[in-house]
Amino acid sequence: MNPNYYQGNADHPWHLSVGAVVINDKKEVCCHYFNEVTIKNDTFSNLHILMRETIEQGETLEQTLNRGLLEEFGVTGKIRTYVGSIKAEFPHKGKVVEKTTLYFLMDLINFDPSKRQNTDLESQSEIQWQSLDFLISKMKEQAIRLGRSDADESAVLERVENILNG
Repeated sequence: MNPNYYQGNADHPWHLSVGAVVINDKKEVCCHYFNEVTIKNDTFSNLHILMRETIEQGETLEQTLNRGLLEEFGVTGKIRTYVGSIKAEFPHKGKVVEKTTLYFLMDLINFDPSKRQNTDLESQSEIQWQSLDFLISKMKEQAIRLGRSDADESAVLERVENILNG
C-alpha cells in the first residue's frame, strides 16, 4: 500500500487538509467542542475547532469535504466559496510538521448527528453551533492559552464574516 503523501509524519513533515466553515440559516458555525481531549500525548481543555480532514490519495477536495463533514458532524453541505488557507506547525515525534489547511465556506443542507463516525477522535466532541464573533474570540484566546498556532482558525472566520456582511 502506498503511503498517503498528504499525511504529515516525522519522516515527511508536511500535511495537507481541507476545512469547512458550515453556516446554518441563523449564520451560526458548526464546530467541535472538547471539554478535554488528548491528541498525541498532549491534553487540551476547552477547545473549539472547525472540521478539518486529511485528504486521502485519489480524493478530490470536494470528496474530502463531504466525507469529513459526514464523519465528524453528520452534516451535508454545499460549497459556497473557497476562503483561503492557514499554515500551522505542530510537534510530532521530535520534528515540526507543517500543516496547511484549505478552507471552504459551506451552506448547511442537512444535519443528522446520528451519521457521525464513532471511530475518530472527533466523535468524542460535542457538536456546537456558535456565532462567528464567539468563535473568532475563542480561537484567538485558545491559541495563546495552548501555545499552538493550529488552535487558531480565526483568520478564516474573519474572512467568512466579511463575505456574509458584504
